[in-house]
Amino acid sequence: MTDHPRAAAFTLAVLALAAAPLAAQQTSATPRATASAAAPVPPAAAPAPMATASGANPQLDDITVGRAMATRADLQEIADRLEANGGDPALLGQARARLTEGDFHPGDRIDIVTQGDSGLSKTFNVWPDLSLHLPSPTVGNLSLRGTLRSELQDKVSAYVARFVRNPDVRARPLIRIAIQGEVQHPGYYTVPVDGDLSDALMAAGGTTPAANFSKAQVERNGHRVLDKGAVQIAMANGQSLDESGVRDGDQLDIPKKATGLFTDNLRLLGILVTTTIGIITLSNHHW
Repeated sequence: MTDHPRAAAFTLAVLALAAAPLAAQQTSATPRATASAAAPVPPAAAPAPMATASGANPQLDDITVGRAMATRADLQEIADRLEANGGDPALLGQARARLTEGDFHPGDRIDIVTQGDSGLSKTFNVWPDLSLHLPSPTVGNLSLRGTLRSELQDKVSAYVARFVRNPDVRARPLIRIAIQGEVQHPGYYTVPVDGDLSDALMAAGGTTPAANFSKAQVERNGHRVLDKGAVQIAMANGQSLDESGVRDGDQLDIPKKATGLFTDNLRLLGILVTTTIGIITLSNHHW
């Protein structure tokens, strides 16, 4: 039989055990509260990208060469300058390769919409010979060898115009990105490179209630390319994937909200108090 002194002693022990983490949390929070009361220190301004003696900006060149929708004029200007000034050979090689070989590879997907023609309005795959096989009324194949993504619209429109009078054509290159974390349907998605980040997110069904979107980030080969907050800014500004610097194969990750130690401790305290009250009630009943 359980008596009142033993139940009371157990109650005190349980409450002391549950309160200890809360006390430690409050103690550890005191220095942070003191620090926050001090005058805020403005963050140091990020150093501006340095230009070389030739006036070039290596960081900007790297961004431009890597952009999915980089134009031929931009790539040509950078390649010529790098070659003349002995610039980064790897970046020069990347620019020259795009200028020569183009952007398309076998299996790439292209979304084409032709007003008033359902046969020419769907997603087409790039064939192993780097060509598009469009249905009638077109004849033959459209080669994309040496074609940049930024040139696709004009090239497809001119091709269809050979068979259709005054066609209204929209051709959009698609890229494949991974959308992971707290979204309704994590996985890989093929999205228009000129589409918004929000469109890519909605392709995965949107976020879950547990999503912490303020810490969303974009990674490439394990390295962060869009930091916390940058994804929010890009979406708020309506930037496209290309304008945001997202490339084929990148991963958009939406982390989960942290529960927090203090909240967990409060939950634990509530459980233990409820359990203790139950023990006392049973003790009174048997007494």
